Amino acid sequence: MDAQDSYISVIAKNIIFLRKLNKLSQEDLAIKANIDRSYLGYIENAKFSITIKKASAIATALDVTLLDLLDPGLIATYEMSRNSEILAMNKILPHIRRYQLLANKHGINDIFQDNGGKILQVLLVTGLKILGGREGNDAVDSNGNEYELKSANIQLTRSFSTHHHMNPTIIAKYRKVDWIFAIYDGIELLEVYKLTPDLMEVYYDAWETKWRVDGDKDINNPKIPLRYVTTNGIKIYPN
Repeated sequence: MDAQDSYISVIAKNIIFLRKLNKLSQEDLAIKANIDRSYLGYIENAKFSITIKKASAIATALDVTLLDLLDPGLIATYEMSRNSEILAMNKILPHIRRYQLLANKHGINDIFQDNGGKILQVLLVTGLKILGGREGNDAVDSNGNEYELKSANIQLTRSFSTHHHMNPTIIAKYRKVDWIFAIYDGIELLEVYKLTPDLMEVYYDAWETKWRVDGDKDINNPKIPLRYVTTNGIKIYPN
């Protein structure tokens, strides 16, 4: 096999590999690259030499470079990267399982669902316990006092979500409890604040007013600004 035939074979194998990696049929790739499907079939069978223009179009459709298609080691590189990531994940999994076992002790059955991992961290630093069988992430302390738990990731938002159906019934429930606000930077817990019902009253009053003005219509997830929490809340972590 001469050098030209060798590269035709390399390009063919790389196109097939990348196409399947992207879960594309020959027809899908042909449409994306704006070439005839039969022509693509001949290329993949290494029966046709391919022009730079066509190769570039296919590379763009596969989100790689022309040099990638010409790389004899491309498939091996992808497989090595994939295997190393699987090995890394397998090393981490035992620690994640231990994290889940700890979460189970605190009534959290999935650390990946509904902020379960973050809720566990907040419970541990505050000494609170999850209240089972209740809506939301409510918790209780050793004296039986109940709390509403909220968290926010400052990489994504500068406010805390509340309730998707805010109405006087929900507000009446909120007026009976303190709120715990956990502030995260990604997965790193930065601070935790407590706001008592009197500190939350400005929002309760505003939400009730809006509910009446809107014709007794539930409010969809009104927000509490991060700045209000950090300015008016009682910091309980770090303490």
